[in-house]
Amino acid sequence: MLFAGIDIGTTSISAVLISAASGRAVRVATCANDASVRGEHSWERLQDPQRIMEQVRGLLAECQEEWPDVAAVGISCQMHGILYVNGDGQSVSPLYTWQDGRGDERMEDRDASYARYLRERTGYPAASGYGLVTHFHHVKNGNVPKDAVYLCTIGDYVAMQLTGAAKPLMDPSNAAGIGLFLASKRCFDEEALRRAGMDASILPPVCQGTEPAGRTPDGKPVACAIGDNQASFLGSVSQLERTLLVNVGTGSQISIYTDNDVAPEELDAAAGLEIRPFPGGGSLLVGAPLSGGKSYAMLLAFFQEVGRAFGTSPDEGEIYARMNEWAREAIRRGDAPLQVQTQFYGTRQDPGLRGAIRGIGPDNFTPGHLAAGFLQGMADELMQYVGALPAGLRGSISAGAGSGNGIRRNPLLREMLEAKLGLTLELPPGEEEAAYGAAVYGAAAAGYYPDVRSALSEMRKG
Repeated sequence: MLFAGIDIGTTSISAVLISAASGRAVRVATCANDASVRGEHSWERLQDPQRIMEQVRGLLAECQEEWPDVAAVGISCQMHGILYVNGDGQSVSPLYTWQDGRGDERMEDRDASYARYLRERTGYPAASGYGLVTHFHHVKNGNVPKDAVYLCTIGDYVAMQLTGAAKPLMDPSNAAGIGLFLASKRCFDEEALRRAGMDASILPPVCQGTEPAGRTPDGKPVACAIGDNQASFLGSVSQLERTLLVNVGTGSQISIYTDNDVAPEELDAAAGLEIRPFPGGGSLLVGAPLSGGKSYAMLLAFFQEVGRAFGTSPDEGEIYARMNEWAREAIRRGDAPLQVQTQFYGTRQDPGLRGAIRGIGPDNFTPGHLAAGFLQGMADELMQYVGALPAGLRGSISAGAGSGNGIRRNPLLREMLEAKLGLTLELPPGEEEAAYGAAVYGAAAAGYYPDVRSALSEMRKG
């Protein structure tokens, strides 16, 4: 028996087939997400849902040999973004991704951005890229498609397309990701929506348990799509409790699970920690910088530009390897390090904040010190969130896990984080952590295990 997991990421899409007996992947198929489309404005970040669906079907076609043995399908997806669907369940808009910037645009009739106004009007966290910030912008500017009946995430849309459903069903992990969600009641705050001038009828129903979203034409149950952060956690840790996950990819996060209710007022609002519903119950406490691996990619782009100016064009892999070599050598030399603040893309609390480089002197103004400073700054930014965790939860941490290409392919960053945490960051056996986690959740949602914890425990035994 096999369980399938599909992950719709911002830059790549993956499918894995996991053996129920061993917990190991028997098939992995992945491709670049080439669904980006150009918008009319520089701040738009759009993707084509139909193209994404074509790519998902293409990956599943690569799994046809094993498909008869698949018992259930799970889906994870890039969080926060939305698209609109009509009454037949077909897309009538592009996917507005989590990187979309329209929420930071200033409202014509107010001295505030759309995101800031929504925060102040509702009392909920709201950043540009959150689905209901995007929808709020559309409502205020008359841009909601006329034939839109529901909005949903790209994962919900893929589940609808696989099952033939005309109506999306949204998991709380994704519902919280689009905003204005009452986690304690597992529903959207319709009163807050009304205060902001939005009609709650466009929101899909929220999954109240682990019931499947539907079945494929050949009868396989398909779980409600879950957020990629929660899926990556499931796909990276060997136990839910007492494990801190550090993920560094395009973005980055620290995440820890708790089955105790945590009220927002228990957290330091300035620290930026989020409480995210966990599929099947409980919560993740998450600290998520906006920059993450994009900071190091920004430095790579700088070195590429310098290379082109001198007539050379090394590929990305070569430059990354050289940057890490330079950084190690700079650290070995023991010169005064550069202090790099890596909030180059702002923070969720302050989108206008920018990074800084300090402590420049004649001995440390080198490519190696710059690379080392960027890596140290990325690690420091994540550690600020670890320090902001409630003391009891922070003190319970006994294991560490790492995921994402920034951890897998950059041993120096991993070493920096391990030194700061005093923990070894264990890497999961496969690289497609979110797709693996989606498969684990799919197995639980289909009833093959009593709950998510049991599914993880049994599938990790192998």
